[in-house]
Amino acid sequence: MPHQLHQKVLDKNAAWQLQVIEAFGICPFARQCREQGKLWRDVLESTPDDLEDRLTAALVALHRGALGPEIPCEIGLLLCPDATADASAFERSVRRAAERATALVHAQAREPLYYAVAFHPNMAYSAADPQKLVGFWRRSPHPTVQLVHIATLQHLRNTRIPPKYVDPEDLAAVQALLGQAVTGDLADRIATANWRTYHANAAALEAKSAQLLETARKS
Repeated sequence: MPHQLHQKVLDKNAAWQLQVIEAFGICPFARQCREQGKLWRDVLESTPDDLEDRLTAALVALHRGALGPEIPCEIGLLLCPDATADASAFERSVRRAAERATALVHAQAREPLYYAVAFHPNMAYSAADPQKLVGFWRRSPHPTVQLVHIATLQHLRNTRIPPKYVDPEDLAAVQALLGQAVTGDLADRIATANWRTYHANAAALEAKSAQLLETARKS
C-alpha cells in the first residue's frame, strides 16, 4: 500500500529532524519552520530511469506555486526513497533537474521560488574544517531534495544586525543568533557554528545519526 510506505518514509525523516537536526541545534530555522507550519514534506515516487524527469516536473510545479498561498513553505523536503544509493550520482541528478526546472520557469517569464540542495544517507564528509563537514549535515535517512525559499533566504542574508559575541559552547545562544538575520555570509556562519557543535558532541551525534540511518536502511 503506497500511502503506508510513504508514511514510513515521512516518519523516519521527521525523527531525523527532531532527534538530530533540532536536538543538536543544527539548522537555526528548522524548529521555527516546523512549529509555524512552514515546513513541507512529500515523497516522490520514481525509478532510476525517470528520477530526473519526475524531479524536474515536481520542481517546476513548486516554482509555479503548486502549494498555494495558504501554505507559506519556507523549507521543503522532497523525499526520494527510490533514488540511487550513490550520493554523488544523486547530487548530479538533483543539480541537472534543478537547472532544467529553472530554465523552464524562466521560459515562462517566471522566477524560481526555491533553491534545491541534495541530501543523502551516504554523503561524504570530513570533520577537518567547517566546509568539509557540511556533508555530515546533508545526510538524511533517504535521498532528499531540500528546498529553501529564495526570498526568505535573501532577506536573512541582506538584513544587518549589530555584531555580538556568542560563546561557541553556548549552543542555545548560537542558535538564537543565527535564527536572526545576521551579518556576513550566512552559510559560512551556520557551517562554523555547526562545526563547533559537532566537535562538542561528536560521539553523541555520530551514534544517533548512525542509529537512524541504519533503521531506515533496514526498513
